[in-house]
Amino acid sequence: MDLAKALREHNDQENRLVKRQLIARQIADKLEQSLAPRGTYRIPKLLDERRFEYGIPNGCFEHYPLFDKVYLWQLNMTERDTYAEGGKIIKPEARIAHDRATAARGIICSAGLAALDALRSSGCDLGHIVRFKKYAPFIQEVQEIDGHPLTVFTLRDGDMVSSEDLAREIHSGVVRIVNVATEKGGYDHRFERTLEDGSTVTTGSKVAAYYDPSV
Repeated sequence: MDLAKALREHNDQENRLVKRQLIARQIADKLEQSLAPRGTYRIPKLLDERRFEYGIPNGCFEHYPLFDKVYLWQLNMTERDTYAEGGKIIKPEARIAHDRATAARGIICSAGLAALDALRSSGCDLGHIVRFKKYAPFIQEVQEIDGHPLTVFTLRDGDMVSSEDLAREIHSGVVRIVNVATEKGGYDHRFERTLEDGSTVTTGSKVAAYYDPSV
């Protein structure tokens, strides 16, 4: 291949990458500026704080999912921007965007009533960071910035497999697993949580989530 042609193609590719990164940065900046003030939406404090920490668009809260559907704002699998823990090589924004687009991790933004029953009876809630089945969600557009759609993942409650926040609360002692069975030798495990005022609450009867027999 002609060297000059190869250099031109390389430069064109670099220019396209830079342009995409600039557009992504502009969208992120405008998204940050457009976020509604804290307290605008009647959502848990944890979720309200994470709106700003992770740039969750207003559109996530202007549509309410029905039945057992759940809205998730997708996150990267790790919070770092380097390839390795403690590393010095920074990932390019294009790589970070790709990692986020393929990550099976997100924040629960809202949930239909059936999904809320299943989530809360399992110790999970709005604002939690969860892991989900990688090929389960479908995309729902909730907002647009400069012609670029902003989307959330829509899942059924049973498509989520774990909560990072619940794990931290269990290990810190804020949440405990207790057996409330009344019959001798029986088992009926629930989550018991200590509230800020020192009182405790226990989750109610467990509610079955959607089950997909194909997986």
